[in-house]
Amino acid sequence: MKSDSQTPAPRPPRARASLWGLGLVLITGLLLPLHGPLGAQERRTSIDRFWILWERTDVSGENCPNGPRCIRTSNYTSRLFSPENRQQIYRLFGMLDGNALGKGQLAEHPDAPRICQHNAAEVALGFNPERLARGEKLDVLHGLRAFGMDLRNLKPPPGSSDTFGTTLQAEMTALFQQAGIRIVHPREARDLPGEPVLKVFFSHTGGNDRCDYSFSVFASLTQTVLLSRDIRVKVDAGVWSYSTNSTSFAAGDEAAAIRSVAAALITDINRVN
Repeated sequence: MKSDSQTPAPRPPRARASLWGLGLVLITGLLLPLHGPLGAQERRTSIDRFWILWERTDVSGENCPNGPRCIRTSNYTSRLFSPENRQQIYRLFGMLDGNALGKGQLAEHPDAPRICQHNAAEVALGFNPERLARGEKLDVLHGLRAFGMDLRNLKPPPGSSDTFGTTLQAEMTALFQQAGIRIVHPREARDLPGEPVLKVFFSHTGGNDRCDYSFSVFASLTQTVLLSRDIRVKVDAGVWSYSTNSTSFAAGDEAAAIRSVAAALITDINRVN
């Protein structure tokens, strides 16, 4: 009696290994001011330091080291290297650059690790952003004197004309301008510091029958922010919000409810400016 089952094909063996690499890194371009006698012109020079860089790559999985299911993890160890004869090191770099050029390759290898200091943010900013005191909620409005806003596409409530949004855009723009705040199109807000944009949302339920009719208004001001733990991450974030509904404003006062967004935002901006 024959069996229909087949012996499964053997899976590729899982492997784990380590790859080593040694590299010599030349750090240049550290500019230090040298102050001469009083009145002398400031000069700049460069200080070169050499480092030995050891790369260890652990590989595990299938079809290593270059298979698609192979996992590679690299770790680096560095040591400061102080050669007695620096000219030999300079010649070594020149020889390696020449060899790469002869092969039509870049002198800087594409796999070269990117070097960044652990305190890069503090060095760039002059302070550690993680150590800043936490601000008050309205501090995000400090210095805000212009933002983007476009209400022209707001859906009109029952019985209102199609110019509902356009009229509100003009009315609220005038309110903000009276408070010394400039309104631009959201696309133009990309050129403003922080790219601030005020978005207003209006919704209603029910129809012409006012018995079951209700509406709500929600507004949000967004700006770009940086993560304090990693200032390379920049995202849009809601920094101010406001909401109201038909409980506070009677039916027929939808426009007044939306205009109350301007009054609330102007009040909060004036509190911190």
